[in-house]
Amino acid sequence: MIDIITSFFLLVIYSIRYLFSTGENRKKAKADLKEFCTETDGQILLGAAMGLVIIIFGYLFMTQINF
Repeated sequence: MIDIITSFFLLVIYSIRYLFSTGENRKKAKADLKEFCTETDGQILLGAAMGLVIIIFGYLFMTQINF
């Protein structure tokens, strides 16, 4: 759980740094953001997000079925 929170925090920080930088700093921030997405932290966050989406859609699907 702490890994997911840390990964989300890093994603937010890298995204903010990318949005508010210009020139050479923006290129560095973009490279850092790409590196984050391909590393283990990015994959953990992607897996957690996909799991959450599957759970939400499963819940919505099951509540639509009337027994």
